[in-house]
Amino acid sequence: MNCNVEALREVSGTVFDIEHCSLHDGKGIRTVVFMKGCPLHCAWCANPESNKPEPQIGFYEEKCVFCKKCAEVCPCGDVFLNEHRVDWENCIGCLKCIDVCNFDARVGYGKRMTAGEILDIVLRDRVFYNNSGGGITLSGGEMSSQPRLSAALLELCRLEGIHTAVETCGYCQWDTFESIIRHVDQLLFDFKNMNSVLHKQYTGVGNELILENAVKAASVVPVMVIRWPVIPGFNDSDENAHEMASFLQTNMPSVLSVDLLPYHSAGKSKCGVIGKKYGYEPPYELSEERVKQLQSVLLNAGFDAQIGG
Repeated sequence: MNCNVEALREVSGTVFDIEHCSLHDGKGIRTVVFMKGCPLHCAWCANPESNKPEPQIGFYEEKCVFCKKCAEVCPCGDVFLNEHRVDWENCIGCLKCIDVCNFDARVGYGKRMTAGEILDIVLRDRVFYNNSGGGITLSGGEMSSQPRLSAALLELCRLEGIHTAVETCGYCQWDTFESIIRHVDQLLFDFKNMNSVLHKQYTGVGNELILENAVKAASVVPVMVIRWPVIPGFNDSDENAHEMASFLQTNMPSVLSVDLLPYHSAGKSKCGVIGKKYGYEPPYELSEERVKQLQSVLLNAGFDAQIGG
């Protein structure tokens, strides 16, 4: 093993999950590595446990028998105040309570890992990549929140001949972003709303930097797919669809693929587990017919528009 590979393997960061055999995060069968931390605060976030860059606990009240073993190891003086309430503000995310809970009432989100440790896990799925054209996908959270780990892991995978992809919100300084995506074969880039005011209202940031990075990235990565999470009452208008098509045609003519991802409320139940309030209540249900209408706008504009799961 040469010195450069050894150095890359030692780069570390925080991940909160590794998912095997995914079919929706790039071509073929993928192993998805979820990075901890995100600069956006999307009201409908499907992975709220990924938002903080630091490790954190999750608490399943219905599994707790209140044996108080957690209190014996808690350096904060017991953040589990009673059977029904957790002192979330004082929890430091040390995760010591996880190891002593015999009933799986406590779970941990966030683990410090090296790029080498992750690579060894990814390599176990190589047979699936070889047979399907798949590979590794970095997601989150936001992979650029862990830039050194993301870049090192992708470079190691490239050296192993593994197809690489990332899913990103695109909100990152370009120098950092470019240092990651130069190791990428396929880029899945989220467009949440073409209106910057609405974008900031519902995600916490405007879209100017995101769109700038998207345009630059289109000239760097071999394959780029725009992902449109379709959120009822936020971005499911014909106007937004037409503006997206116009922006892509004018600024990113090489990008022809758009995936529409209909809203789901999977993050709602997760919020309760981490002591967070779910931030979005749709004003109406997003129908299958409406999603197909939005798909038609993009198809008529010449895009390969697909509806994802």
